[in-house]
Amino acid sequence: EAELVTIEMPAPLDGRLGISIQGGRRTVSRLGHDGAFAAGWRMGDVIVEVNGEATADNEAVKAAAKRALESHAADGSPLRFVVRRVRKPVDTSSGMLRMTPGTGGELTLRMVDLTRQLVGEFPVVLFMDGTLKAPKGNMSARAAEMLAKAGVGFKAIDCSDEKYNPGVREAVEELAGEYALPQLFAGGVRLGNGHAVEDLHNSGALAERLEAAHHLAPPPAAAASPAACG
Repeated sequence: EAELVTIEMPAPLDGRLGISIQGGRRTVSRLGHDGAFAAGWRMGDVIVEVNGEATADNEAVKAAAKRALESHAADGSPLRFVVRRVRKPVDTSSGMLRMTPGTGGELTLRMVDLTRQLVGEFPVVLFMDGTLKAPKGNMSARAAEMLAKAGVGFKAIDCSDEKYNPGVREAVEELAGEYALPQLFAGGVRLGNGHAVEDLHNSGALAERLEAAHHLAPPPAAAASPAACG
């Protein structure tokens, strides 16, 4: 199932849109600027309209985008895009996720943007040291235990796994503002590190916050989603 999403950019990103389009298609294949994700772009978006102009193919997208940039330069008008974005059912099960296939190929999306997308796609995400079956730190083990006791589905990422999750530790640090693990996100919002999770658990608020994240979870974007693993 797909939906139409409007992206409005008050200004270009360093004079450009900040994205790459797949050859022969109107599909966003790469976010090439640090501000592209925050502007609303997602991998897999299909551009169907630019500033009110329907875009049937890549050439139409390029021409309309050029005119939109020229209009902005002339009068400061925003750039408006309508994209078709696939909706997927929100996954509320529990388990480990891998950020990449582990083949060592170059990522089409920066890890920090892939991580942002992940926390927006899944209602509850725990970035931890080790796995649910074999946590490598007491705080990670404790956080996973408290989430399990809350009875709400969540996904966990092993930040120590450089084969499948290369650079995710640094990406999480950038999003969280600290290097400590674990880090818990719910409803796309950071709830905090292991101490914060424990405080929420002890106050009885953890389950409530996690359940609210599941109820309020937005439809995820169509993109190269991380692969589930056992």
